[in-house]
This record gives sequence, structure tokens and C-alpha cells, in this order.
Amino acid sequence: MIISNALIDNYFRIIMNWDDDAKKDMIKRLSQSIKSENQKKYDFSSCFGAWEDNRSGEEIVNLIYKDRINKSDLEVF
Repeated sequence: MIISNALIDNYFRIIMNWDDDAKKDMIKRLSQSIKSENQKKYDFSSCFGAWEDNRSGEEIVNLIYKDRINKSDLEVF
């Protein structure tokens, strides 16, 4: 996401009025987001959530087949 300088200036005008502790906290959070973003950038698996389930694969597949709905009527848009 590309942010224009005008938008950054608007954010800066808001942040200027904060007390020093709030500014330091924002700097800390922004710095952490840069570090973690670089780590996530190379971790493709972070794009997906882990599936956690106590059921077997066969049980899950059977549930999917059971819950399918076949409709012969087509909806008109």
C-alpha cells in the first residue's frame, strides 16, 4: 500500500499534539511493525491459518459431501 506524503503530513499533524510518552509508544509500535513485516514477507505459510480439528480426514470429507446442496434451478441475476 502506497501512502502519499500529504496523508503522512496529516497523520503527523495529529501526532504532534500527543504527549512524549504516546509518541514514544507510537515509534516503538511502528518500529516493531517494520521488523515483523520483513519477517512475514519471506514466510509464505503466514498467509494461511492452521487447521485444527480432532476429526479424521475421512470424517471431514464425509461431512463436506453430506452438506453439499445440488440445485438444478439456476438463479437469474
